Amino acid sequence: MSQKILDRYPNLQFPVTLAKVDNQYTSLQNSLPSGSSVEFLDLGDVEGRRTYERTLVFLLDYISKKREVTIKIEHSYGNAIFGRFLKGNLNLRSVKKEMEDLIKENKNIERSMLPKLEAMHYLSGREDDINILKNLAASYIPVYNIDEFSAYFAGPLLPNTGFISTFDLKSVRGGFLLVLPSKEDPFSVGSVEERRKLFNTYREAEKEAEILKIWGVSQLNRYIVRGEISEILKIAEVIHSEKITGICKKIVKKRRKVQAVLVAGPSSSGKTTFSKRLGIHLRLHGIEPVYVSLDDYFLERDKTPYYKDGTHFLDAFSALDINLFRKHINDLLKGKKAERQYFNFKTGKREKTGEIIELKDNSMLIVEGLHCFNPALMVSIPLETFLIYVSPLTQVNINRVNRIPTRDVRLLRRVFRDTRYRGYNAEYTLKKWESVKDGEEQFVFPYQERADVMFNSSLVYELAVLKVFLETPLRCVPTSSPYYCEALRLLNFLDHFLNIPEKEIPQTSILREFIGGSTFLY
Repeated sequence: MSQKILDRYPNLQFPVTLAKVDNQYTSLQNSLPSGSSVEFLDLGDVEGRRTYERTLVFLLDYISKKREVTIKIEHSYGNAIFGRFLKGNLNLRSVKKEMEDLIKENKNIERSMLPKLEAMHYLSGREDDINILKNLAASYIPVYNIDEFSAYFAGPLLPNTGFISTFDLKSVRGGFLLVLPSKEDPFSVGSVEERRKLFNTYREAEKEAEILKIWGVSQLNRYIVRGEISEILKIAEVIHSEKITGICKKIVKKRRKVQAVLVAGPSSSGKTTFSKRLGIHLRLHGIEPVYVSLDDYFLERDKTPYYKDGTHFLDAFSALDINLFRKHINDLLKGKKAERQYFNFKTGKREKTGEIIELKDNSMLIVEGLHCFNPALMVSIPLETFLIYVSPLTQVNINRVNRIPTRDVRLLRRVFRDTRYRGYNAEYTLKKWESVKDGEEQFVFPYQERADVMFNSSLVYELAVLKVFLETPLRCVPTSSPYYCEALRLLNFLDHFLNIPEKEIPQTSILREFIGGSTFLY
């Protein structure tokens, strides 16, 4: 005998936002089968926080529609979500007041599971929703309603407006910020630090979307259906090449001062392939690149620090053999030779390569790795550097109000790379992802604005390619695993994309770093 979750647990309130029933994410307005296990998630959980975010966006879109204004949600910005106005404008103070009134009214947000054709009819007038549903492989579609307003969302919403407590709306250049609660204290509005360089890189991504005429998954799918995706692939790759050319010119211009290029970025950003491609461009200007990867300076497993869950914390700064790295860099700068390092991820040990590297008059160091921007890395090393931040800042979202988190793109890249090249299954990668995220928050994101330039490694088509490779490893996560819910969420997310075969992906593409077939040696 099933019972509504809110009927069985009537005292649930903010900051609880979501349930996990039998290892599946479940809206609080769903029924709870008898004998099932249930766990409640709040804003401290990533998917719990996304549920809260989606509900705020739903209400903001509802109010905007009443005022004949069209909004578009673009991307995260620290503790906030950046959006812009496609049609009209809003008095944000007035909108915030109306949202607060809706919260006080504790209005129900109804969820209806409708047959696909009926859902598309029900969403008449929301072309963005209808276009994404056309190619979605699902018999029933969740449609959310409040008063006369209906919308499709790719994940659960809160059951009523009373579960919302903390938020803010702020006007910024080019649009607005929907500010979420602090990650440390859900009853306080999160602080929003200025990230000018990151913000400008996102704006460049918008211009690229204009060139490609792809702002959402439905436009990408349309090119696939029409058999026109080959041209999109070529343009996307040329955009990357043009950007690397521009970065190379900036380095060459500063050649007399710059001794090393440091390439940093979060996990699975494509730092290694970017560095290799940059090196090719530098060779055209008579500069010989000498590559050094921080990944080859990991401490061996028996010396690696531990994360709070008892697993090795590979993303910690202290997981590196910093002293050996500094010695090798200092030796190279003094004209000495050093042996190239190689870390075997499968055995957890460093192996001798016998390959000797040195710096000549026309050489330039290219050092890439997670911690390259950490000031502690180069302590006591007299080195003039050029800093490049690499991250896939996707310019494509599911639709106008359903954004694709950059972290999901990187996670999917990593799942495939780990299963194919590092001997880890998808369940292990999903388990390790929490420590990866913590490592980024501690050791990467605080330093990203140090960059002299940022490179967006996202490719507009990549998720449609990755989908083909990822379905099997994700489906192999056992239903009994606590990470089954994440595997299922990612599979449902990938369902929005039609497939693109890998055959047309250039062998020097950044995507090849993850799917294989690259002509670069890693």
